[in-house]
Amino acid sequence: MLSLASIEQFRALAAARGPLLIATDLDGTLAPITQSAAEARVPAPSLAVLDRLSTVAKVAVITGRDLNTARRLVPCEGVIVIGSHGLETSFETDLLPGVDRVRLSAALERIEQRVVSAVPSAYLHVERKAISTAFHFRQTPELEPQLRAVLKDLPPELRLREGRMVFEVLPDAQGGKDLALSALAHAFRVKSLLCLGDDRTDVAMFKAALELGRNGVHVLLAGVAGGAETPEEIAELSDVLLRSTDEALEALETVARALGA
Repeated sequence: MLSLASIEQFRALAAARGPLLIATDLDGTLAPITQSAAEARVPAPSLAVLDRLSTVAKVAVITGRDLNTARRLVPCEGVIVIGSHGLETSFETDLLPGVDRVRLSAALERIEQRVVSAVPSAYLHVERKAISTAFHFRQTPELEPQLRAVLKDLPPELRLREGRMVFEVLPDAQGGKDLALSALAHAFRVKSLLCLGDDRTDVAMFKAALELGRNGVHVLLAGVAGGAETPEEIAELSDVLLRSTDEALEALETVARALGA
């Protein structure tokens, strides 16, 4: 349950000068973390509040999921979805990079084969996305050092991103949740901003939000705690630290009510 001080912070954001942008991560923020990524779902009340908020503010989900999967998880017509850590987007912008999908697919296939050859049991936990491959080890944490060793040296066109019990190989393009947030802020000329996130990949988004704050945007950062898996920087950067996805929903509901949605 939100504290009275936190509620006042969310109400103050709603009362700030607009346009307002609400930018949120997906897994661990909207959707509870599950043993298997395929089992994750955004609860119906969270989808409903996103729908309501999208009538009074710009709402965006910025996620490591590929765009099609993210859209299936968040089937809200008024919500912008940016997938693959800023490399796939549902809105028009020239501030995010393009990707050579044919060349990328071949490179990812070679990496998958390398990993499965070295760590055969990893085959059960490979998630092939539109423009990246994720190697999950939540169910088999003992595989982490083996996966880390195999993925240590990647070809120049690829890079490694670490998340909550997952290593993800993606194109070495100048994407990222920070650039995605900046592109949204530029496109919609935002004057106030609420950012929600829980993972290492959200740290860059929070830092980009702080940079917008230094340029006059009213910014509120809400981290979502996930126990030992939550990076210390999320807690350090957050104005409000929410204790669960349920509290993240409560925060969004508070903003929606304050905006009359």
